[in-house]
Amino acid sequence: MKANLSKIEELKGKIEELETALQHYELRFELLEASNEQWQGQLHRSQDQVRD
Repeated sequence: MKANLSKIEELKGKIEELETALQHYELRFELLEASNEQWQGQLHRSQDQVRD
């Protein structure tokens, strides 16, 4: 019984670590998307300047 409780606590700790890592990568993904949008906007503006 104690071994099972210990294993459950260990798994809870791992789940918390994974949730933290997931949040980190979700934030990183959002930042990369925002950066990509900025670069795309800059590219379109540059293309428009070349055309003019």
